[in-house]
Amino acid sequence: MTETPAARSVGRPRRTGVAGADPRREILQAASRLFAERGYAQTTMTQVAREVGLGQSSLYYWFRSKEDLLKALVSANRESLDVAERLAAGDASPAVRLYAVLHADVLQMCGGALDFYDLERAAGSQPDVFAEVLADYGRLRQALEDIVAAGVEAGELVAPDARLAVLACLAQTEGVQHRFRVPTPDETGRPAALATAQDAARLAATTAVRALLADPSALEEVQRLALRELED
Repeated sequence: MTETPAARSVGRPRRTGVAGADPRREILQAASRLFAERGYAQTTMTQVAREVGLGQSSLYYWFRSKEDLLKALVSANRESLDVAERLAAGDASPAVRLYAVLHADVLQMCGGALDFYDLERAAGSQPDVFAEVLADYGRLRQALEDIVAAGVEAGELVAPDARLAVLACLAQTEGVQHRFRVPTPDETGRPAALATAQDAARLAATTAVRALLADPSALEEVQRLALRELED
């Protein structure tokens, strides 16, 4: 049986002559750092190889392209979709589920290898390469639409159109993660408004859910229960 690169536990020798214990993982970690620091478009395979101490031919042994690196990083992180699917099988109310999924989604995006908007541009320009990423996003959007529709039916949420409501929710989460990564310029020299990813997640989920609640006074309890669900 032919062994695939992903199945190997020891890579080809580095330029130093020392083989890493897990070259694939080290390459992904290096790519993640560079994507976050330089941006996806500005990062080259040569830079990734140099960062991890490999010759470029050795890097291509593990990943054929920069797109393959990005796909591997993104597919390893589906926290918000996992939360949506897990809570769908439980008894949490729609508002609690909505808050939990949006909160998890922002945390996931803030901790990802690159800004969601950069990922979106990459996926949009090469839909065949990023088909799995786009499919996951579609599943998340549908899960959120189902949550909103259930909330409306239960009288807990108010939304004339679940699809438009989810569009607004995702615009909120995606915009907030961007501002966490790229703080709004502040000429007064004040520190960034969003100090942590938790701050960003709380802001986005709270703002989005408050706008849809039939009883806005229930927000504090919804938040408490949602965060408890995320701890389980």
